[in-house]
Amino acid sequence: MKQAIFILFAFVSLFANGQSQTAHKTLIRYATAHLGNGEKIDNSYIELQGESITRVADANTSRINESDYDTIIEADGKHTYPGFIIMDSRLGLTEIDAVLASHDYQEVGDFLPNVRALPAFNSESKIIATVRTNGVLMAQIAPTGLGISGQSSAVHFNGWNWQDASVKADEGVFLTWPNRYNSTGWWAEPGKSKVNQTYGEQTQTIKDYFSEAQAYSKDSAQHEKNLRFEAMRGVYNDSKRLYIRVNWAKDILDVVQFIRANNIKKATIVGGAEAHLVTTELRENNIAVIIDRVHKLPVHEDSPIDEPFKMAATLVKDGVSIAFATSGGMEAMISRNLPFQVGTAVHYGLDYETAIQSITQTPAKLMGIDDVFGTLESGKSATLFLCEGDALDMTGNQIITAFIKGQMIDMTNHQTELNERFAKKLGVEP
Repeated sequence: MKQAIFILFAFVSLFANGQSQTAHKTLIRYATAHLGNGEKIDNSYIELQGESITRVADANTSRINESDYDTIIEADGKHTYPGFIIMDSRLGLTEIDAVLASHDYQEVGDFLPNVRALPAFNSESKIIATVRTNGVLMAQIAPTGLGISGQSSAVHFNGWNWQDASVKADEGVFLTWPNRYNSTGWWAEPGKSKVNQTYGEQTQTIKDYFSEAQAYSKDSAQHEKNLRFEAMRGVYNDSKRLYIRVNWAKDILDVVQFIRANNIKKATIVGGAEAHLVTTELRENNIAVIIDRVHKLPVHEDSPIDEPFKMAATLVKDGVSIAFATSGGMEAMISRNLPFQVGTAVHYGLDYETAIQSITQTPAKLMGIDDVFGTLESGKSATLFLCEGDALDMTGNQIITAFIKGQMIDMTNHQTELNERFAKKLGVEP
């Protein structure tokens, strides 16, 4: 009897919860909706229900019944965007650059495709809350290191733990390609480049490893499992994308030949400091580029100072798909400035809606999650934010509210709390 009552109670609870989730509907109306696919609606209706977007329409040509909604958010004069996605990120894998014990993004070894970034992801990182405040709601977390550093995963920034935050586990494999020339000096005082005398040997080692992995992948019934080669199967059956960190034009051309020789269908360049010099090869081989940082110095002393700012516009003009990362020194801190780096690219020639697409739909496509995330469309995940002004402008990026998978998230963090605390002490408006 007790068991029957317990089952009945559980059924009623589940039914009631389901009913409440189904019944609750939210409408964001009259905002300028940047859809993430290169288009926008100047005066929009966006309807949310549960974890999904259930309607996106032009308010000038559509009608609504206000009584159908539990919550109506008035957004006249404001802007709505899909949650921004940062690529090749160490968010949640490191906390303090100067504290090595907080780094969990690199293992010892040169060929480690079986290393997974996802279980190391700290969903409670204090940095993540500061990144969400600027509209970055999702990321590709990836390991670093020489050779094959491991597997990346897509995550959202509202999880209780790494399992809860996971959007797509182990979606890609990261490879760092050797440099034909090695730089000397440092960023403020760069030295002369030196020829890497072992470049041929290093690249041949990579080619040999991939040949062995490809041969292994052709046998679907291995009697003895090789965990590293097992992790490479997805690269050859097209279930995983190969991301290759490479910068120099000649090296990129070697990478393109390597991709073709290995018949790898899904490959993307990460970094690509000289990708603008080889756009024809990238376009013809359908290879996208993840630009690692916009706010940086040119790679050569005689290059125009604004070359990094124009890179995105140049690649798009020549038919190359792009996404953005902020990898490099102080990465965790700079990640929150992703929208403003993209805003700089807009100022230097990148079309605005294409820029939004490059941090929403394009990264979602690269990771294979574009069926659910990346755009404001009916049936997609309700992962979006409402902004007072232009989200790519530091003066306009004032986010009012944000949703991740339909759940309204807290937009405060330790920095906003400190701002309010000292504003109160000084008697000024925060």
